Amino acid sequence: MYAVLEDAFVCFHKQFETEERFTQRTREAEEWFFCNDSRWLFSFVSVCDVLGLEPEYIRKKLKHWIPSRLDTAQATR
Repeated sequence: MYAVLEDAFVCFHKQFETEERFTQRTREAEEWFFCNDSRWLFSFVSVCDVLGLEPEYIRKKLKHWIPSRLDTAQATR
């Protein structure tokens, strides 16, 4: 479940890159993060529950995520 969460963060982060090929996965990751459906084992809410994380806190941080210079430098490599 941690790997699913990590992959979603990577996909979400790719929205700050300019390549169009990341658009679909970025959109899917964003939808996953902000969906409240907990019926699916690997939904964001279920993953947070198993890992002991607070979904609303993570969502709040994602809404205000601005890439740092380090993120930008890594994206251009």
